[in-house]
Amino acid sequence: MASIAAPAQDQPGAEAPEAEAFAGGDLQSLRRLLPLVLLVYSIFLPQEMRIVISEQVIYPSRAAVFLVTPWIARSLLLGQFRIRPADGLVFFAAGWMMVSFIFVYGVGDGVLRGGALVLDLLGPYMLARLCIRDIDDLRRLLVILAPGAFFAGFSLLVEVLAGHPIVRPIAASIFGDLPLYEGGVAVGEKANIANYRFGLLRASGPFAHSIFAGLFLASLLPLYALSGLRRWPGKLGVATAVFSLFTLSSAAILGVVLSIGLIAYDWIQRAVSFLNWRLLATFAALSALFIHIASQNGIISILIRMTLNPQTGYYRLLIWRFGVQSVEKFPVFGIGFAVHERPDWMNSSVDSYWLVLAIRHGLAVPAALFLVSIFAILALGRCTTMLEEVDRRTVLGLAIALFVLVIAGFTVAFVGGLLTWFLVILGASLSLTQSARA
Repeated sequence: MASIAAPAQDQPGAEAPEAEAFAGGDLQSLRRLLPLVLLVYSIFLPQEMRIVISEQVIYPSRAAVFLVTPWIARSLLLGQFRIRPADGLVFFAAGWMMVSFIFVYGVGDGVLRGGALVLDLLGPYMLARLCIRDIDDLRRLLVILAPGAFFAGFSLLVEVLAGHPIVRPIAASIFGDLPLYEGGVAVGEKANIANYRFGLLRASGPFAHSIFAGLFLASLLPLYALSGLRRWPGKLGVATAVFSLFTLSSAAILGVVLSIGLIAYDWIQRAVSFLNWRLLATFAALSALFIHIASQNGIISILIRMTLNPQTGYYRLLIWRFGVQSVEKFPVFGIGFAVHERPDWMNSSVDSYWLVLAIRHGLAVPAALFLVSIFAILALGRCTTMLEEVDRRTVLGLAIALFVLVIAGFTVAFVGGLLTWFLVILGASLSLTQSARA
C-alpha cells in the first residue's frame, strides 16, 4: 500500500499527498482509474440525457457501465480481482435480485428487467473494487473528481439565485422529459416542477432531485476534509460540500452535521485518553437500542422526524408503515415493480433505499447489502489503527462518508447517480480494508 509518512506540515518542504500521488508520472495508476473517472463523472449528467434501446432506458451512469464492461471483463480474466467473503454477499444480493424478478415476472421478463438492476449494482461496485487498490488511488480519484463536483455544486447556487431550475430544463428541452413510472411501466412524462422551501428554491442542478444533490455533495465533506489534500483539490472539495445546503434538504443537513460531529470527535478523542471509536460505537448502539425500545414507533420514526418539514416526516412514516406491511406479506421474493398496498391518496414512491429493496426483492437483498456496508465501516475503523496519521485520517473520511450514506438510506431511495456513488464508496471501502491489512 502506498503510504505517506507524515502530513506536510510536520515535515517542512515535504510534498502534499496530491503531489506525491501524481509524482513520477505514474501513468499506469492513472490509466487504471480512467474507467472509474468516466463512471463518476456520469453522475453529473442530467438523467434526461438518456437513450432507449428495446424499451430499456439507458441513463448516463448505466451507459458508462456499459462502456467499461469490457474493461471489467478483461480485468477479471487476467485474475486482477480476488473474491472476498464480503464480495460474496454483494454477489448474493445481485443473484437474489435476478431470482426474485424471475419468480415475479417469469424467465423472459424477469431476466430483462432484473438484468438492468443487477448491472446497476455490480457495475459501479466492481469498477471501484478493481480501480481503487490503495489510499493513493482514492486520493487521485478525489483530485480528478474535485472540478466536476464543484461545477455541479455551483450550478445549485446559480439556480437558487435565479429562483428556478436551469440545468435539467435545458436537458429536457433537448432530450425530452423523463418518463413517469407506475408499477415499472411508463405511464406518462414526469413534469419538472420547481420545489420551494422557506421561500427559496430547493436546487437540484444536474441531479434527479434536490435530495440526491444534497446527499451526494454532503458526503464529500469527510472525504475531502480528512483526505490530506491540502492544496486546491482539498479546499475545492470542502467548498463543494457547502453547496449541499442550497438544496434545503434534511438528508443533506443531517449528512453535514454527522460529518462535522464525527470529525470533531476524532479530534477530541486524539486528545482525551479514555475516548475512542469503540466507546462511541458502543454508546451509539446502546442508545439506538434504548430509543428503539422506548419510543412509540422505533428508531426509524426518530430518523424520519428529523426533517425540516413535519408533514414530510409524517408522510414518510406512513410510507414505512405500509411498506413494512408489504414486506411482511412477501418477505422472500418481494413484489417486483408492482405497487404495494397503500391508501389511494398516497403515491407509489418509497423514500428509503433499504425499504424499497425489501419491497421489490424480499428481505435477503437489503440484509446482505446492509451487512456488507456495516462490515466495511467496521473494517475501515480497524484499519485506522494500522496506519500512519495522514493515511488514517483519509481512511476515516471514507468510513464517515459511507456511514452517512447508510444512515441516509433509511430516508432516501438511492437511484441513478446517487446509487452509483453509494456503490463506488462501498467498493472503494472494501478495497482499502484489504489494502491496509496487506
